Amino acid sequence: MQRISRRGLLHRVAAVGGVGAAYGAMVSMGLDSSAVAAPLPNMPANAGAGVKVAVLGAGVAGLVAAYRLERAGFEVVVLEARKRLGGRNWTVRPGDRVEMIGEETQTCAWEGPQAYLNAGPARLPSRHTGILGYCKELGVPLEVEVNSSRSAYLMGRDGGRLRQRQAINDTRGALSELLAKVVDRGALDADLTVEEKRRLLPFLKAYGDLKDDYDYAGSRRSGLMKRPGAALDFEAVAPPTPLAELLRNEQLSMSLFEDKFEMQATMFEPVGGMDQIIAGFERALKSPVIREAEVRDIRQNSAGVRIAYADAKTGAMAALDADYVVLTIPLSVLASIPNNFDRS
Repeated sequence: MQRISRRGLLHRVAAVGGVGAAYGAMVSMGLDSSAVAAPLPNMPANAGAGVKVAVLGAGVAGLVAAYRLERAGFEVVVLEARKRLGGRNWTVRPGDRVEMIGEETQTCAWEGPQAYLNAGPARLPSRHTGILGYCKELGVPLEVEVNSSRSAYLMGRDGGRLRQRQAINDTRGALSELLAKVVDRGALDADLTVEEKRRLLPFLKAYGDLKDDYDYAGSRRSGLMKRPGAALDFEAVAPPTPLAELLRNEQLSMSLFEDKFEMQATMFEPVGGMDQIIAGFERALKSPVIREAEVRDIRQNSAGVRIAYADAKTGAMAALDADYVVLTIPLSVLASIPNNFDRS
């Protein structure tokens, strides 16, 4: 079987699929970062001339659909059952009423106009390039959100606790010591070449902060028991946590939290709360958005679609006719709305 280098593979991908395909391959191979705001799709400005679209639901999906359709020349009307827009993107602020099925209604009574709680999504990882692209286009400023702290504790069920900094580095040190000693004794000679063994041992020594004899005696990375003072008042490194104690803590695997693809240590948040993304769409949309419009019936007909809806405050009924409808209503809600959809 013929082997091909990464460079050769990229040349062939570029020849077949062009620059975009080559760049995608580079990202997949870890040769370039995907943490950039994605370019947003564009349709011709007159693509929807003379066509009316009803968008049902003004969560992020509905607002994105309305925004893109509007810019392609479609006539758009948005219906939203709630008083607020955003759907699951919900930022609670002083004075807001929190209504939940089966729960007592509460009114947010925090003090200070700047206080808020992101009750829905609270952060944007760098891989969410689509919404980051909209933040850029809509002029929504972002700030860094630190998602993980090495000073936090991992709490065991027995009440024992490990500071993440110590748990991570003492586990790394203990496992590096075990592997280094096994390799040094020749126990893995059948699995490692001489060159791999020669390179692996120095790496394990650095990776685990091991001594020359491959013992792990604690590391400054895990924290200090005593900070340095003046003159001969030296620092004291915390003694290593025994491996058995590390393994007894059921939360030890949570030391890998920030290594999860969706739980990056550094994320982004719109300045002032996640609902600033929704405010950005509200500023940008020129189409009418009808709030507190509870959809009661959806009927397809020869001319397009008719949506019957009720005013949530008065109960007054109204109807909206359109050529097409974009449904972003949650399926659990949509299932209870009468319609004549094709059941096949």
